[in-house]
Amino acid sequence: MVSDNAVRQGSEDAKATGTTRAAWIGGALNKFSIGTSGFPDDLDAPVEGTVDLDVPVEQFWRLFADVRGWPSWNSCMSVARVHPGDVLSPGSTLLWAFRPIRRRYLYRLPSLARSVVVVPCQEVTWEVTVLPGFHARHTYSFEALDGGRCRFGSWERASGPTYRLLRSFWRAHFRFVLEASLAGAVTAAARGEGAARLVRYGDATTGTPLVVVPGLDGSVGTVAPLVQALAQTRPVHLVDYRTERNTSLEGLAREIADLVTRARLGKVDVLATSLGSIAAAQAISQHGMSARRVVLIGTFTRLPAGRLRLTNRIIASTPRWGYRRLAPLLMSYVCGPVGDGADHPFFERIRRSDPVQVVKRTQWEVGRDFAPDLAALIPPTLVLMGARDRFVSDPQREVATIRRCLTSEESQVRLLPGAGHVLLPRAAVAAAVSAAEDFLQED
Repeated sequence: MVSDNAVRQGSEDAKATGTTRAAWIGGALNKFSIGTSGFPDDLDAPVEGTVDLDVPVEQFWRLFADVRGWPSWNSCMSVARVHPGDVLSPGSTLLWAFRPIRRRYLYRLPSLARSVVVVPCQEVTWEVTVLPGFHARHTYSFEALDGGRCRFGSWERASGPTYRLLRSFWRAHFRFVLEASLAGAVTAAARGEGAARLVRYGDATTGTPLVVVPGLDGSVGTVAPLVQALAQTRPVHLVDYRTERNTSLEGLAREIADLVTRARLGKVDVLATSLGSIAAAQAISQHGMSARRVVLIGTFTRLPAGRLRLTNRIIASTPRWGYRRLAPLLMSYVCGPVGDGADHPFFERIRRSDPVQVVKRTQWEVGRDFAPDLAALIPPTLVLMGARDRFVSDPQREVATIRRCLTSEESQVRLLPGAGHVLLPRAAVAAAVSAAEDFLQED
């Protein structure tokens, strides 16, 4: 197996010696006996290899099934899409662009393929036939191993007169794809990509554990001041889902419930904000996450679809360096008012967020009615809404709708003066902390 230390050290060595990344990856894979079928003995033999990963196959499958996210871990690709519906399935159409084999080469290689086999956690195979006289078949394989590990493999072969005419290029390209895919998988697995995780805050050992599910970017940013204050008196476990790779909000909710169940926290209190509030509601009502009391901040039933689509278009069309500058400005308007909260951790976290995942999760909200998810909540629930929330069409009307959804007699809905969708002004944060502490008091 190629270890993360080997990948990291090799990258450093490559920088020091001027070796290209592709050349170093190939050397690393050969060094660790992750081979390819032998050419030049057979110039048309498959280009293939495997690597063992220290993560469960289900986790790596989630990462792989998120096609839009391929460029974040597989360095051979600059963009990737699947149609229809962003779902990888038999018969779906895959479109992507490959980066050049060498960075100094000034090309992008577009590709169009049709998936022919999609078996979750086992195999994905597609065929490329768009070029006259060219037929390629590429299989990515997945195999569960003992000890919560898995094996990931790549196999590719081509035929036809167009392929044979440019055989040297295509063989080099196939090997580039193989090496980038396997090395990227190793690095992604080492980073925990493909799974959410629980992060413990504070040293408190008594009191009902509090599970916190943050907003859209999946980090502590939206709730950092709340977490810091509440962790003084109780164990706080934040669901950090920056590295989740689910294809639906329902999948994220299921993963959150499983994560909390595996942690054996027993019956918990829950605090969740924005998109995280819907995921938490589904985790409780649909997937058995046992909750005593629930606090939802900036939750919603419906959001303006046109505004969400426009936001996604802006983010998707902005290069990453531009996104890092644009995101804090955009979010200060959408999630503000900011007031005296300009130094809130939310802005730094959203600047560092993955725009591909932000677009994906925003799309989960488009055209949805989440009133049934809130209505299914049985535990007593406190909803805190910013009186100046710009994320919803009308805060007052949204509050009235949410009040009708909540069935417990102990449930409450409160408006926080001067606050927006994310609680940024210090007074709003203090009011939310006080309200949450009062509501979550032990019986």
